[in-house]
Amino acid sequence: MATLQVGDATVGYAVEGPDSGIPLLLLHGTTMARAAWDAVRAAMPADLYRFVLIELPGSGESSMPTEPLTVAGVVEQSLALMTHLGHDTFHVGGFSLGAVIALAIAGTSPTRALSVTSLCGWASSDARMRITFELWKRLIEADPQLFMRYAMADGFTVGALTVAEPIIETLLPFTASQIAPGSAAHLDLDITLDISALLPSITAPALIIGALEDRWVDIGNSRALHAAIPGSKLHELPAGHLVIQELAVDVAALLHAHTAS
Repeated sequence: MATLQVGDATVGYAVEGPDSGIPLLLLHGTTMARAAWDAVRAAMPADLYRFVLIELPGSGESSMPTEPLTVAGVVEQSLALMTHLGHDTFHVGGFSLGAVIALAIAGTSPTRALSVTSLCGWASSDARMRITFELWKRLIEADPQLFMRYAMADGFTVGALTVAEPIIETLLPFTASQIAPGSAAHLDLDITLDISALLPSITAPALIIGALEDRWVDIGNSRALHAAIPGSKLHELPAGHLVIQELAVDVAALLHAHTAS
């Protein structure tokens, strides 16, 4: 694990893969850290990519934010990191809040993004999402294990939960301990963000992956992104919002096919 100072912020990150690999910046979602991508990375060709796993403010080794987060601020940190690592151009992908940031990177820095992949992303939060994200904040503050129980129930499909049910009680203490300290700041950004104006400016090849049983970021959001981003491709997977874990192999195959092409 390494860190980079960007202004007053410490940005945590990890780099995996050969120096000569294809640079791929990956951004995780709300409450998470870089390990969110582990299962997807494990299913991708290890010798082909130079994975750059950045951590959002308040996650992992990144410092806690001292003021409200903005999309522009996280984009600035991401671009500074890739410049620091010597990657003038790169592929970028993100999950959930990370997908929003990835799309914003492609929209604001079209000469640097070789491609962009959005996994369960969205352009602007609607009323249901705002109420849901506020619920997340309150549950995490009240009882992290209660939040994780709710997240598992709502984040996965019935099929995945049927398999996991016998070990959920064992998993809860560990998963609750992994909730990022900066989650409240992530959620405040989730509630207020709006990148709609950036979408027509995305010129990099864009892959939009949505989850058909997503209860937090409805599949309609991925369809709307596809409609708003010129030339984008849409793929819908039979999963809940936590598709990054439930169907990691499928996500890896789509991400690899998109970036390799």
